[in-house]
Amino acid sequence: MAEAKAVVGITAKHAHPEALPLTQALLAWLEARQVPFRVDKVTAQNLGLTVAESVLIARECLSTECSPLVILGGDGTFISVCRHPAPRPPVVIGVNLGTLGFLTDITTSELYSVLEAALAGRAQVEPRRLLSAAVECDGIETERFTALNDIVISKETLARIFTTDVFIDGAFAAPLRGDGVIVASPSGSTAYSLAAGGSIVHPGVDAILLSPICSHSLTTRPLVLPGNSVIELRPADIRNVGAVFLSVDGQEGRPLIEGEQVRVTTSSHSFLFAKSPSKSYYEVLGAKLKWAAR
Repeated sequence: MAEAKAVVGITAKHAHPEALPLTQALLAWLEARQVPFRVDKVTAQNLGLTVAESVLIARECLSTECSPLVILGGDGTFISVCRHPAPRPPVVIGVNLGTLGFLTDITTSELYSVLEAALAGRAQVEPRRLLSAAVECDGIETERFTALNDIVISKETLARIFTTDVFIDGAFAAPLRGDGVIVASPSGSTAYSLAAGGSIVHPGVDAILLSPICSHSLTTRPLVLPGNSVIELRPADIRNVGAVFLSVDGQEGRPLIEGEQVRVTTSSHSFLFAKSPSKSYYEVLGAKLKWAAR
């Protein structure tokens, strides 16, 4: 049986001045080659694109219905697409139109060569696993979230520090007292986790990172755990703090109530990140984060 023809999914950071002309040029390139595509509805509306209604799609459906995905923007735009899991991992081409652009490391000049390679099935890709977070109360799961970078439990206000009891694979690990805790994927190791003092972990490593936020202890240190670890986060004194908040990739979340805990694992879902043909992971570290700068 012949494989289904690739459908290119497109989204863009609409506030960037290059977004409209680059998106229009990409659509013309695809139409000239008769490559089917879908455009994120919000992107089309905000850029004022004139496209058929039949090619419009909700952003959260891009990963399920399209591959490769072309994301024109910064890391925030990239995460807004890739935090939605898909049955089969799509190829993702992140083109940097943002400021940091650590996840979106393809340049605009590399876009078409990388896209051609992806359509031909020969793009250099790197699997990136997602995180899964289940909110539980009295042993019953009440809600589930998926993250590309991190799951964070923190104070909702600037009031008081609080304690999060951490269990790893069913065993009590530590009471982390401070402003909260970050559970990050290797992809997210260069985001909030890094700012909180966590290690940089190569995305090819099967691991989960646990990083305290402003720990009220000189002996508390971040942990790098096996990728199959089960991490349970149990806020211990929500009533005393006033409010504790669960944040997912900094784009979604909700307050936690007394008695709720969050169980974090590596998800079974992943994405295939297209790699830049011109620079390595370590060159990106140096360029974006000034790592090991001379």
